[in-house]
Amino acid sequence: MSFISALPMLGAILLTAVSLAGCESKAKREFNAGCQSGGTDRSTCSCVYDKLEARYSPAVMQKLSEQHLNQFDLPPDFADSMLAAAQYCQSR
Repeated sequence: MSFISALPMLGAILLTAVSLAGCESKAKREFNAGCQSGGTDRSTCSCVYDKLEARYSPAVMQKLSEQHLNQFDLPPDFADSMLAAAQYCQSR
C-alpha cells in the first residue's frame, strides 16, 4: 500500500484518536489533574473518579467540580466512598 492510498485511513485513525482524547468530562479532567498533582498515577486517579461517578452520578460529580473549596457540599458518605475507591484502585 502506498503512502498516498493510506492517507484516508491514517486521517480516519487520527480523527478517532483526537475525538476519543476529548471524551473525558471537564469534571474528570480536573479531578485527575488534582489527583495526579498529589503524586498518584493517572490510571489510579481515573479509576477512583469512575468508581465515584458510578456511585454518585455524572451530575453530582460535575456539581462537586464547580464548587469552591470553602463551600463544599459533599454527600455524607463521600469521604468513605473515596477512600474505598482509592484502596480498590490501588490494589488492582
